[in-house]
Amino acid sequence: MNDLTPQEQLSKAFVDDTRKLIISTKQDITRIEEYAREIMRNKKDIPSTQRLQHLKKCVSSMGKAGLAFSENQLRTILGEQRAALNGSNTSWKGGDLMKYNPAPFMWHGVIMKNTTNLIVSLPKVGKSRLLTYMYGQLVQGEDSFLGQKLMDEIPYFYISGCDQPDDDWALCLRLAGLLDPATDKLHKNILHLHTKNRNPLHLDEKGIDQITENCAEYRGRVFLLLDSYHSHVAPLGLKESDSCYAEPLLDLQEAIAPYKPTLAVIHHSNRNAAGLGASMSSRGTTALPAAVSQTVNLAKMQKESPLAPTDDRVKLTTEGRASKPLDLIVEQINEGYEWRLHGNAAKIAKMEAVQEIVDNELNERQRLAIEDIATHYQATGCGMDAEALADALDIQGANPPARAREVMATLEKHHLIEKSGEQAAKGGAGGQAKRLYKPTKNAIAIYGKANV
Repeated sequence: MNDLTPQEQLSKAFVDDTRKLIISTKQDITRIEEYAREIMRNKKDIPSTQRLQHLKKCVSSMGKAGLAFSENQLRTILGEQRAALNGSNTSWKGGDLMKYNPAPFMWHGVIMKNTTNLIVSLPKVGKSRLLTYMYGQLVQGEDSFLGQKLMDEIPYFYISGCDQPDDDWALCLRLAGLLDPATDKLHKNILHLHTKNRNPLHLDEKGIDQITENCAEYRGRVFLLLDSYHSHVAPLGLKESDSCYAEPLLDLQEAIAPYKPTLAVIHHSNRNAAGLGASMSSRGTTALPAAVSQTVNLAKMQKESPLAPTDDRVKLTTEGRASKPLDLIVEQINEGYEWRLHGNAAKIAKMEAVQEIVDNELNERQRLAIEDIATHYQATGCGMDAEALADALDIQGANPPARAREVMATLEKHHLIEKSGEQAAKGGAGGQAKRLYKPTKNAIAIYGKANV
């Protein structure tokens, strides 16, 4: 006997129908996900450019009234199934084996291994040449480049370089020793080279799938270079100022994560980036540097003044999660066939500041004095007193040591010399000891290479 009122019966029927509809819809969605998974698996018969069309046909063939998906929703389903197939759709949990790499660098302190590196600078500073030359040194068996250790393993080089045409890449690779000048053949370790006018890739579904398939085939042995990020996402209609500008990179990272390639992404910097850290130099949204593990910034040392002498040196700075920041001064020499390390940027800046003092704030006698004191110290390991300096400078007139002491006071004020003890007066008359001075480290950096 049904004790329900007509209203209650109607409500129950509605709940039952809704439950059946939910179960039916869930089953249909599960079938669509299964279709998507099979489509992702069938790489031989279904190229990446046709996956969306295949999934649309599967949905329409189900003939379910009211069951509709937008293209973006179908792409999301395909992406979810790709993640399920490559194992990146599950989180870590207690008891899992999670290995830690104590030396996570391909190029120590600069390019982190098996993760994403962002290389930023203004155009024409040398980003592409630096990275290709580094790889060239690696395949030639060098154990370091610009003073930083290179890893022992040699990965394959996958270059997606749709920012430059063929001729520019040919020159870049030749300078790095990766294009034989006699035969014009690319080095055997170059897995693929996409250029601006030869099968350019973009970070759409097709491009990401093509990159992912190569990373999967050579798991953990791919050095992937994207040059530049803007040229890879420009056809997608994204603005640099929007937070979604980083989404294609995030999609790529998710797709290739199980295969652990080393990814270097070249991006342009702000024109007003002087003095900013490596991460803040990146142009556009901060979502892009936030998405990477290591940021490398390259900046020309050339001063903006047209009267300044030409300076082709480049300041290389890094910010990352696995090591202390680097701050180096490097330079392309020999028409680009070599790179030179000038040293630590902070030390060079100090040395240049000292040189400026010597050149612009000291008179001729004072410049000769610091040179004499530095030369004496390097030869003897001892400081110099005012009397010895007066003799070295051939100071004439009344009380030459007093004039020498005035010179020494100026040099000490500019931090070019410092006290180094006293020398007892000669004889037993108990005369006043002579104060000795030696060059500072900054002065030695200019006048010699002896250790202070």
